[in-house]
Amino acid sequence: MSKRKVLTLDDRARVLELSKNKSARKIAEEMGVGKTQIQNILKRKAEVLEDIENNVSGDRKRARRVTVHEDVNNLVYEWFKDVTARRLPVSGPILCTQALKFASDLGDINFKASTGWLASFLKRNNIVLGTMSGERGDVNKDTVTDWKSKLPTVCDGYDPKDIFNMDETGLFFRDTTRKSYHFKDSELVGGKRSKERITVSLCASMTGEKLKPLVIGKAARPRCFSKIDPEKLPVTYRNNKKAWMTGELMTEWLRTVDKQMKKQRRNILLFLDNAPAHPDLKLNNVKLVFLPPNTTALSQPMDQGIIQALKLKFRNRQLSYIVSQMERTDKVGSQVLKEISILDAIYWINGSWKEVTPTTIQKCFAKCGFDQISESDLVVNECDSDDDSDDDDDEVPLAVLRMSHELFGCEYHELVDLDKSVPTCDENNSIVDWDKNAGDILIELQSSKDVCDNDECDDGVDSDRPETVITMSEASDMLDKLKMFALSKGQDKWLDNIMDLQDMFVSCRAETQCKQTRIHEFFERK
Repeated sequence: MSKRKVLTLDDRARVLELSKNKSARKIAEEMGVGKTQIQNILKRKAEVLEDIENNVSGDRKRARRVTVHEDVNNLVYEWFKDVTARRLPVSGPILCTQALKFASDLGDINFKASTGWLASFLKRNNIVLGTMSGERGDVNKDTVTDWKSKLPTVCDGYDPKDIFNMDETGLFFRDTTRKSYHFKDSELVGGKRSKERITVSLCASMTGEKLKPLVIGKAARPRCFSKIDPEKLPVTYRNNKKAWMTGELMTEWLRTVDKQMKKQRRNILLFLDNAPAHPDLKLNNVKLVFLPPNTTALSQPMDQGIIQALKLKFRNRQLSYIVSQMERTDKVGSQVLKEISILDAIYWINGSWKEVTPTTIQKCFAKCGFDQISESDLVVNECDSDDDSDDDDDEVPLAVLRMSHELFGCEYHELVDLDKSVPTCDENNSIVDWDKNAGDILIELQSSKDVCDNDECDDGVDSDRPETVITMSEASDMLDKLKMFALSKGQDKWLDNIMDLQDMFVSCRAETQCKQTRIHEFFERK
């Protein structure tokens, strides 16, 4: 009697892919197994997909089974994910010591952290021994290739328009270079260097749909906001002391997107990297998929050019503004740069994000292997004029290119690397207090998926330029001048926007005069 063939995880993933257009009988014939085994795999589709998403070894032939010491194993696995995400080295003895601690807390007197248990735990969770290199680890190209081959299965059941990627990036909006020309015999002494930073989170779909950017600053209500409600800004604005993404902010953002998709009656797939601030939540309309560790340089669409496109457009706006301010005032570039406010940065980010084209986004998804999913739904025209190639040096004003050298000491296209290594979250901050009792940790891990606490607000203010008071009469004169300027230049689009702005101004002025009349009448009656 011949031995029954058992399919590996890679084989089972292929079965799911073939099931889209083939019957179980035909798949069984092609795979050389019985029809019943194929039907069982299709029934356990959710388990196969979960194993793929959790980076389980493709050679695994059997489904996971509940172990005798399941709670201990689960705790050790969660602990291992946490410490390795923070780039801390973990050896076999350390794993065994942690396992014994958890077993003792849980009263599991039969647990033995033996060599056999360790080998089984490592194999079960696809953990291997390696040498750490660099601060973030090198990209494993074999892992990336394997991941790309599994993408069609992971994305099965989702249209390209419902497949999203989200990532954060740091942004210095006031930084300058330390380089400067000076007289040979004189000492070069610089002023205080401004390195005001914010964190920007971007999210887009495979077809180019863009969600509202999330901007994280330090102050709850920067002075430059004046009387503007932060909730009315064109981006979602949040804050904490270090302007970092945190688990609480990420949870809030994810739940907001989940509600948004529910209103649209959509179910989406959202790809994230394994940053410590990215919680693994179970949501109703958003399914989270985490990219394999140390592969985001090649597997994350945002890192393939989307973030870079936004940053170049941002720098173009920033430098163009500096040039214009230098032309109308006697200030030098570094002075203007230091006066840029976070409000300026927010509107430049919003404008730049609007200009990142669907074509650029689609190409970046394609670089990461997503083009295998449904090529017919992606119309990527290489000759499309609506691309982000307008940020090439040849298309940028000469004054902006020159200002790039003067302020930042680099070529224009190199500006994307100015804040490339800026951290966007606290990678040394553990998401769990592992010194607690294991029983309490289990409860905390279970409940943390559904709990979202609001981050405390910092009432500090940033050091922006002082607020200038402008009267209604002065604002009206400015509008008239803008209208005349648009007419003299033949700018019909400008004129449309100016006339809309004038309508809003007239309405606001009427409301103000109405309130003033009532107050006047009140005092007259007195």
